[in-house]
Amino acid sequence: MIAKRLQPGLAVALALALLLAWRCWQVLHSGAGLHVDEAQYWYWSSRPLEWGYFSKPPLLVGLIRLSTDCFGDGLLGVKALAMVAWLLASAVLWRLGAAMGNERAGLVAAALLAATPASGLLGLSATTDSVLMLFWSLVMWGAWRAAHAEGAAAWRWWALTGVALGLALLSKYTAGALSLSALWLLWRCPPARRGRLLAGLALAAGIAVLLLLPHLFWNMHNGWPTLHHTLDITVQGGAASAAERAAGWGHKLGSALEFGLGQLLLLGPAGLAVLALAWKRRHLPAAPAGQTRALWSALGYAWAFAWPLLLLGLLQALRAKAQVNWALPALLGVCLAAGWLAVRRRISGQTLTVWVLAGLLLSAAIAQGGDLRRWIGRPAAAGKPAWDIWSRMRGWHEALGALAPALEAQRQLPWVTNDRTLLVQTGYELRALQPELRSWSPDGQVRHHFDWKQPLRPNAVPALVFLGDEAPDAALLAHYPLARPLAQAESGRVRLQAWLLERPPSALTSTGKHP
Repeated sequence: MIAKRLQPGLAVALALALLLAWRCWQVLHSGAGLHVDEAQYWYWSSRPLEWGYFSKPPLLVGLIRLSTDCFGDGLLGVKALAMVAWLLASAVLWRLGAAMGNERAGLVAAALLAATPASGLLGLSATTDSVLMLFWSLVMWGAWRAAHAEGAAAWRWWALTGVALGLALLSKYTAGALSLSALWLLWRCPPARRGRLLAGLALAAGIAVLLLLPHLFWNMHNGWPTLHHTLDITVQGGAASAAERAAGWGHKLGSALEFGLGQLLLLGPAGLAVLALAWKRRHLPAAPAGQTRALWSALGYAWAFAWPLLLLGLLQALRAKAQVNWALPALLGVCLAAGWLAVRRRISGQTLTVWVLAGLLLSAAIAQGGDLRRWIGRPAAAGKPAWDIWSRMRGWHEALGALAPALEAQRQLPWVTNDRTLLVQTGYELRALQPELRSWSPDGQVRHHFDWKQPLRPNAVPALVFLGDEAPDAALLAHYPLARPLAQAESGRVRLQAWLLERPPSALTSTGKHP
């Protein structure tokens, strides 16, 4: 019996290890650096950790700290544990399928999730979605096990579910949508079991709130910045979308269509093919699914973790700008449902293998699209964009490396920029110089974390280094009229200039400080 259990476990572990090795190879050979958000998370992780940040809860930042402590500050060091989290989410789906009574359905669900473009592309990055996907899947698994266990075992599973829920909320506020899934499952369970289920859900929710309390206290102490930012981009859509919202239903329907098509693209060919084949065979006799006696049907349970989030995402798209990745955890429920449908509709293993491989190859082709022409010696012609989803992540290492000699001589001065992307990329690429970075907001608005925590106060320093893609703006030159170019560099789409800015001697006191 132990050997029978180990055999699929070893196969899953080997498959996920090979997929992780392949993704590591992709990262190392892509020629791209960190995304702006990854560089920002790394920057936060390299400083004393906090219980929250301007735009995000703290869990991913802590994970990146652990990852870089283990593997260094290189690209793989920053991304490693987040990449592992994506693959662990697939493993959890496998175990959930087994717990529900059909290990093959769980294996198919795990393979379908790994074959999604979401996993194949976002799985190469250190984003909040990586840890959210892992802990969302653990909530699904833990809640099923807890609801079908008895006595002390049930309470242990509810406690573990609460821990997973709390960590999901510390990953991304999207996890709050799990409350709708819980209410739906509570309503759909047999009335005689609702009391026990409600007690278990209350325990899980209580533990989650306890884990969330330090983050809530941090937010309260700092004026709720994370909540305000989240509401701005999800409910209000940001200042940039005000004119679009005023355009009326044309914009709303376009935004909803963008969201819907985005979900299909994130699911990819493998998941779509399985759902289409299952629909085509819906009138054929279904195979026995092998599900154990349960409070919910397997499909009902799976869809309960998908449709509430998809509905919220659609409503959000109608209200503001579509956030395609906002409903990403719904893929877990969709892939689990597709796994069960594949078993019930007798979709062959050969067919499933072909579509899973197609999904993996599609993700790889998209991920490496910007490198394929270079590898075969036919780079894109000048002025013609290459098929490259990582284009915004290229050029920073080379351009900032070219500026490094000129900047090293100015390490005693603060380095200032009005661009968040440039600030965090400078912090990462020139981390060996340990620069003091400051953010300049000409109109004084707080646009992001660095305007809030690391603003330039012009009267505080007599001189600074300005970094930008063009000369310093007039508002900054009004404070520092003595401007001298230090260096400039260009690599691909990245064009940078470094300037030394100083105040005139008359603006300083005899001690060299500002009056």
